[in-house]
Amino acid sequence: MTTFLKVDDEFKRVLGYLPNDDMLDDQVTQRMVSVLDAAEIYVQGAVGQEKTDFYQSEKILPLYKLACFAIGANWFDHPSTAVSSTTAKAIIGQLRGSYDESEVSDDGSIAKS
Repeated sequence: MTTFLKVDDEFKRVLGYLPNDDMLDDQVTQRMVSVLDAAEIYVQGAVGQEKTDFYQSEKILPLYKLACFAIGANWFDHPSTAVSSTTAKAIIGQLRGSYDESEVSDDGSIAKS
């Protein structure tokens, strides 16, 4: 699976940190990278893994980021007890529908990957 989201100022704010927060040491930053990578792998595994460019499309990227950020933040805050949030599950459902639609060509046939 391909991960392409980066720990940026937006993700840091989702986790409750300011971009240059004194609390951000190397260990915290590495945890952020780990949970975001794991969240991407989880979302791609739940939706589909064949078309990685699907997740980077202009229409899909905001939903993908939201799902990954929701899961990543939950895992970051509750590393031993976290489960997927209701928000993430709903977004994954939307992404599955879009992923499945992207398999259908204009003539209604199913494209094979």
